[in-house]
Amino acid sequence: MQNPATPTPAAAPSKGKSAAQNPSEHHAATTAPSGTPSKGKSAAAQAAAAGQGSSSHHHSAAGADASAPTLKRKRGVFQKDLQHMMYGFGDDPNPLPETVALVEDIVVEYVTDLVHKAQNVASKRGKLLTEDFLYLIRKDLRKLHRATELLSMNEELKQARKAFDVDEETLATNAI
Repeated sequence: MQNPATPTPAAAPSKGKSAAQNPSEHHAATTAPSGTPSKGKSAAAQAAAAGQGSSSHHHSAAGADASAPTLKRKRGVFQKDLQHMMYGFGDDPNPLPETVALVEDIVVEYVTDLVHKAQNVASKRGKLLTEDFLYLIRKDLRKLHRATELLSMNEELKQARKAFDVDEETLATNAI
């Protein structure tokens, strides 16, 4: 059964594929109250603007300060990287732009939310550290292990670069 807050497939823009072929298409562009497609807003923001409740898989901005200035972000910055990642996880080599835009919105929302939470954790100390992020993901063991693996790999690369730079400097001074 379809959620009443989501448009019917007839109201969604069509790219020549049916709703069964592209089940996430109803997230790509919904119709604003004026009847025009609304791009640049998340589905939750569009639903809130239309006076509808948000579905269970979207976060609401109820905790955000209404008087805070909203920052416009550049869209499509991660498009190529996300396309490659989506292909690596089994998607089509050229996914629909609407799908990539939706994944980008989800990723940016997640990272922004995580950074805000990390800032709240670090506010007592006054300085944002890597450990603040590790603290926030401590209950998700897969993320925690991957993050620690990447951090240790980064440290190894730093050490290797440092050793390489030292070797170059000694070669340059010995050659003179």
